[in-house]
Amino acid sequence: MSITTTGPDQHNEYTIAIQGDFDFNLVKPFCSAYKGLTATQHTIVIDFRRADFMDSSGLGMLIKLRKHLGPSADIRLRTPNAQVLNILQIARFSECFLIE
Repeated sequence: MSITTTGPDQHNEYTIAIQGDFDFNLVKPFCSAYKGLTATQHTIVIDFRRADFMDSSGLGMLIKLRKHLGPSADIRLRTPNAQVLNILQIARFSECFLIE
């Protein structure tokens, strides 16, 4: 389990990549990954390509990210696997995040 932050890239995106389980064990690393970011000029991408699993703690972390950056921030949830996508859809996160 790990969190990696990169950016901004040539598309002005900051990427927070999740590897392993997006659960309670990643609360502090995830919050640290976005703590210094602002959404005024950047797209924030949460890259789920290497995430295996997400539980309600992961949903809570995404809500905290949205609150931190504000309702108009461009936050994209990218490349979730079938399990993660199912949880995002059940929780209706497509209403407050762009899921790619």
